[in-house]
Amino acid sequence: MPTSDPERIHRIEFHLGPFAALHCPFCGQLVQPGPDADDRELRPCAHTLFIATDEGFEFRSLCFDAVMGIAGIDNEDLDLQDGNIDTWTDTYPEPLAVKFAFYNPSPSFFGAYVAFHSFSSEVDLE
Repeated sequence: MPTSDPERIHRIEFHLGPFAALHCPFCGQLVQPGPDADDRELRPCAHTLFIATDEGFEFRSLCFDAVMGIAGIDNEDLDLQDGNIDTWTDTYPEPLAVKFAFYNPSPSFFGAYVAFHSFSSEVDLE
């Protein structure tokens, strides 16, 4: 379900498994290849805020780090404020951003999360 808080990132949930193919909704670039792709390399575009799973972040943009106050902090040292990556990233304070949350069905519920912002930014995509 999409979130309805006008002050935060919009959230869209899918229960298709955590590795569905995903294209950026703003530029159309394939960011996350699907499970049947020969090449499973992530390809963040300039709109990508972050790519993560329940196990940690795979990519964080400079913009995301700055807004969330985590610039220069390693993934292992993040304070998620008694939450998890899923709930903590829901607090991103920007209504022009969108987060896609993909979950494995029960009993696993393992999740993967990819977020985008409508404004293109110059980020280090390495």
